[in-house]
Amino acid sequence: MSPATDDQTSGLRTPPQSQESEQALLGALLLDGSAFSRVADLLDDKSFYRPAHSLVFQAMHELDAHHEPIDMVTVTEQLRRMGKLDEVGGPVFLTELADVVPSAANVEHYARMVHEKAMLRRMIAVGNEASAQAYDSAARSDVVFESLQKKLVELLRERRGRHAMKVDDVLHDTMEYISQMKMSREYVTGVPSGFRKLDDLTTGFNPGELIIIAARPSMGKTSLAMNIAVSAAEHKNTPVAVFSLEMETRQLLLRMLSGEAHILLQKLRTTVKLKDEEWTRLVAAAGRLAQLPIYLDDSAGLGIESLRTRSRQLWMDHQVGLIVIDYMQLIQPPKMADNQQQWVAFVSASLKSLAKELRIPVICLSQLSRAPETRGGDRKPMLSDLRDSGAIEQDADIVAFIYRPWVYRDQTKSKKYEIGNTQYDITENLAEIIVAKNRNGPTGSFPLSFMGEFTMFAEMTGETPPSMPEEEAVTSGDAEEEDAGF
Repeated sequence: MSPATDDQTSGLRTPPQSQESEQALLGALLLDGSAFSRVADLLDDKSFYRPAHSLVFQAMHELDAHHEPIDMVTVTEQLRRMGKLDEVGGPVFLTELADVVPSAANVEHYARMVHEKAMLRRMIAVGNEASAQAYDSAARSDVVFESLQKKLVELLRERRGRHAMKVDDVLHDTMEYISQMKMSREYVTGVPSGFRKLDDLTTGFNPGELIIIAARPSMGKTSLAMNIAVSAAEHKNTPVAVFSLEMETRQLLLRMLSGEAHILLQKLRTTVKLKDEEWTRLVAAAGRLAQLPIYLDDSAGLGIESLRTRSRQLWMDHQVGLIVIDYMQLIQPPKMADNQQQWVAFVSASLKSLAKELRIPVICLSQLSRAPETRGGDRKPMLSDLRDSGAIEQDADIVAFIYRPWVYRDQTKSKKYEIGNTQYDITENLAEIIVAKNRNGPTGSFPLSFMGEFTMFAEMTGETPPSMPEEEAVTSGDAEEEDAGF
């Protein structure tokens, strides 16, 4: 066969390519069209360097899409329908391709070789594009870098192979997966929250989901988010990225250690009061946390562009499977935003886009407006209370509120509170988690016990939330005040 007329050269150098691999692949597919499904998720017509080879693969793809067989006759006819038969070299060209290989046994090997060369050409193109952008006199380094990084993420996904396949190609694997889930009795398909009733409603936090955890100040947003982060890293070994825009890393770690070691947060700040047994628990808790794949970033004043850039970098470097952001209203507004609503709407849409791009769940904490304080009754939060923008409700896959009846006890004058048809005594520890929106499942609410002294939530084991031991509760007076904004 004659060499390609369009060399797509860069200067005097020919881009990476292997015409022999391209010929062998197409020849193998002409001999055994059923092998097309084994390579279709890895290649498309742009994977081929020589235009004629690209057209032949495109014809095969069209045939496969219409469930028609792939062989010498059908590919010839399809190229004729496309008006490209003479352009590739006619039936003689196809015959030459089929004569290149004796069988289709090595079709996947040929496909990987073609894919590898295509990836190298894509890398060159991305580099050239970034270089051209950087040479522009009006270029901004942050804009060029984010564009380059986004393209690198796309390249990483392509390198691992495409995942868009026909239903009949994946149905068998899907049914096998369902069968395995049934046998294992495992109901969590995503990243587990660590709270059984929350996972019952959501099946865990799944790829591409934006999860909003919202509440008024002092309800425990950060505590709940960090409980989820630790649980995900501990039980599923999921790498977690935490962006703490309000609290420095040391303060965040003190709260994590308090919950993990079950030692009052106030005692950790005044360690002279720690007993020997508590110190032993603290060292053991620090050892456990040190083993967890949790990555903390406490940079203040992050803009959404920087946050996305750092998230992509953590995804590429550490394969993070969950991102936690504390909290939305502290993300710096983009310059394009004229008002608060535009800002929050842009940030919300950007976070949802990031979750879809990286195919991991993103949890973002959010403040609620003051509307619950002005309402009568129990002042429970509603979706309309999401602060600054209805776009948050629109973009989020899951919206969960934290509500603590104890905070409003003076207004309600009630000693009992009902959650899911069960009456509970109103105590400091009683908390209700309200899943007000769940795009892919049911909504509902359930109780948790909020242990403010330990900055953690715990499962409810009875109708009355567990209380702190009397000896420890004496020193915990400042803990709830310190927890304001959690």
